[in-house]
Amino acid sequence: MESEIKKISIDYGIKLGTVLFIITVFSYLFDISFFYTGVKGVFFAISILSFGIISIIKARKIQNQIISFKYVFTAYFFCIAVGCLISSIGDIFIFKFLDIDAGNLINEETMILYKEMREMMNIDVEKIQQELRTMIDYPVYSYLTIFNNYIYLLLMNSIIGLILAFILKKN
Repeated sequence: MESEIKKISIDYGIKLGTVLFIITVFSYLFDISFFYTGVKGVFFAISILSFGIISIIKARKIQNQIISFKYVFTAYFFCIAVGCLISSIGDIFIFKFLDIDAGNLINEETMILYKEMREMMNIDVEKIQQELRTMIDYPVYSYLTIFNNYIYLLLMNSIIGLILAFILKKN
């Protein structure tokens, strides 16, 4: 049963990755500001949670509605891990090979918004400058930042997956 749950989860992960990549492409084609204003992030969050829950529901069907904590978490996590990996690879393709200037523009606009937000919070100017230097050294679409974002998404979704597993398990 576990291998069947993993297979379904990976299948939904591939579908999730495709949806996330399509969201990225449409954001890139229609309005690049979606990347730094949070619009893309909202669509990503909704898609990730939706596909994760669908993966859990399909896994429950395989188990005849009786599913353990472990299998709920496995169904959710495998789906998210595969989907976000595909999305990360898509980001690398678009912003490191296809259009490097778009990645640079997104980084610059992100820095401007970040600076304005920090100034509104009355953060020390020197601290803001230090944070902006870090953003220059590690742009939004550098390999390291994409990798770190992937790991962060996995960690964050692990917590969400544990909560969902606790809620949706049926012994």
